[in-house]
Amino acid sequence: MLIQRAPDVYEKLRHLGGMATDDVLSPAERSDGVARPGEGWERVGPRGGVTPYAGVYKAAMPNGKRISLMRVMFTDHCIMDCHYCPNSYWVPRRRYGFKVDELARLFDEMHSRHMVEGLFLSSGIFKDPNATQERLLDVVEAIRSRYGFRGYIHLKVMPGTSTDALLEQSQRLGARLSVNMESPSAEHLRKVSTMKDFDNGIVAPMKRISELMQERYGGAVGQATQLVVGAADESDWDIYTRMRSLYGEYGFKRVYYSAFRPVQYTPLEEHPATPPVREHRLYQMDWLSRIYGYDAEELRPAFDTGGFLELRADPKLMIAMNNFEQFPVDVNRGTERELLRVPGVGPLAANRIVKQRAQHTITQRQELQAMGVVMKRAMPFLRFPGHKPTPAKQGELALFREQAATPAQPSRRTVDLHATHAASGCTSCPLNPGTCGMAA
Repeated sequence: MLIQRAPDVYEKLRHLGGMATDDVLSPAERSDGVARPGEGWERVGPRGGVTPYAGVYKAAMPNGKRISLMRVMFTDHCIMDCHYCPNSYWVPRRRYGFKVDELARLFDEMHSRHMVEGLFLSSGIFKDPNATQERLLDVVEAIRSRYGFRGYIHLKVMPGTSTDALLEQSQRLGARLSVNMESPSAEHLRKVSTMKDFDNGIVAPMKRISELMQERYGGAVGQATQLVVGAADESDWDIYTRMRSLYGEYGFKRVYYSAFRPVQYTPLEEHPATPPVREHRLYQMDWLSRIYGYDAEELRPAFDTGGFLELRADPKLMIAMNNFEQFPVDVNRGTERELLRVPGVGPLAANRIVKQRAQHTITQRQELQAMGVVMKRAMPFLRFPGHKPTPAKQGELALFREQAATPAQPSRRTVDLHATHAASGCTSCPLNPGTCGMAA
């Protein structure tokens, strides 16, 4: 008789630590584009990124500081039928799970050794949403009370959590909470899961958490969520509409976008993978809306008639090229809002320009470059002493359009890092500044 050895806590961490990330629960991608669950977690982190310690990942905090988080699932056993997920019941593989005490103790050990500064805790739904959420809260309660940890904990709230006491306790113990929405509407969610209830299981707990954050002092101060891009054949405009609602109505801090990749054995195994650049464009669109203040009408030109963002050029450039009458913007007279509409000018650069011109007239491109302006992108849209783009150059932008239309495809790892750095304004963004719409 073959006796299977029970995994120790470190084996569990190697497996479950590799499957928990802030915006996706997915194993590393193979060269054929099909994700095969449960392989290679000793060497690979989220989406193929190499990590020196299992379950330890760098994350950007809202203040721009980067800290090491223990990112881990309580268990990858799940009763749900999500067609895109490697943890769904479709996938025949060995499952792992922690006990409450051993996970709390493991976190304290890693924190005491200065390996991690915070925790990101997620889970598959192993019995029902409420029972799973109870176990997650038991872990966090032990970490807070027994081990005295007062730092950052990002706690997932299981879709379908319906007990108000569980939501209240989650808000009290977590620093940030997130219910994964996965699809932008109930109609889209029905295409990828027959078991999840969009309104009652996802939107309702989000709404209640938002109310708790407004009613209570202390505890979690922000919500986040994830949308899987391309699994339900949704358009980018569908995603934008939902994103705007989450930021506006519920005060979300972040919405994460995860390009769909088919998982072996699931109903969507043969569904085409979503290009990583589409995910990247959505982050750029999110940045324009949330940080730059673009409204829906301003963003419209970035979408085609089918509601999709142009993949060959970033949305800020597409919008600028569709509104030539607004350009060129005078560096020494334009408002900060007008400067922010110039490709190549980000929030930091726009603010520096306004402060600098209060001291003296800006006359040199070198000054603008020193302030963070990406001149290659900005020159056709800016005017300053000694430089005024000709109408022909401004109208045609042939070379500029050609260069913007054929950017190098960012790698999966680069897009992941880009999304992480975006929280701190892309100050150390791995993408080339010439193609980084979030940076400028």
